[in-house]
Amino acid sequence: MSPRPQASRDDATAKRFLRAAAYLIDAYLDDQPREKQPARLRTIHFPAALDWLDIDDVIRLAAAQGGTGVSKHAFYNRWPSRDDFLPEAVIYALLADEDFEDSSKRAEEVPEVATAEATFSSEIIRIATDLLESLQRDPRNYLTLHIGPLLPQHPLLWEKLLPEMQRMIQAWADGYAALLTAFGLVLRPGWTAHRVALALQAMLDGFILRYRILPDDYQPSAEEIGIFADTVTAFVLGVIDADRSGVSVQAAVDALVKLASGRCIPLVLN
Repeated sequence: MSPRPQASRDDATAKRFLRAAAYLIDAYLDDQPREKQPARLRTIHFPAALDWLDIDDVIRLAAAQGGTGVSKHAFYNRWPSRDDFLPEAVIYALLADEDFEDSSKRAEEVPEVATAEATFSSEIIRIATDLLESLQRDPRNYLTLHIGPLLPQHPLLWEKLLPEMQRMIQAWADGYAALLTAFGLVLRPGWTAHRVALALQAMLDGFILRYRILPDDYQPSAEEIGIFADTVTAFVLGVIDADRSGVSVQAAVDALVKLASGRCIPLVLN
């Protein structure tokens, strides 16, 4: 009888295990209804991204912070199970805790750019840089990135968070609209203040994540403009119709490329 081959992490059996794990990872992050998930994942009633949050730790910390009436009995009188508690804890952390800064309040600074002594671009850079740095300082701002991909699987939690997220987007949109009016600026066709707010929020989310993953690549030196602030400035340049041509962003880009390549074709008004 020949000896049994030595187990290897590169053999066919190992790859079956790895493929199974990859399948579960895909299912965990998928946005399909829970009933279509593997049986193991259907037993998770709240995003497992917060599986580490232990109720006993919550009770001990609450007791250590002082005050009366804090006990395990008092906790379970209010939340019969961990699954009852965790969605409310997330909602409180993101929406109700007074110690957590409402970043949409910074939108009130946007119209003030019109009366600032500094240049328009420097004000964009200042606001973008300050906003990014303030979000990076508070680790709770990573919570939506932590659980966001899983919200479609938890519609009740999603429904409670969505109105507040939309309110924050609208606050920024109102600020951008006021700024455009103050300067007499118009956006290129297809762009509105609300769409600008959506785009910039998506950019911000991406930069927050990338600064955490690749801090050395994204952190500017003392004399550099941060890449997020620089990107916002470039975006603003693209969506503002400075000469009121009525030409879309796409048409403007195509005209610039044709001009640079020697095929000078004037912009055609829509």
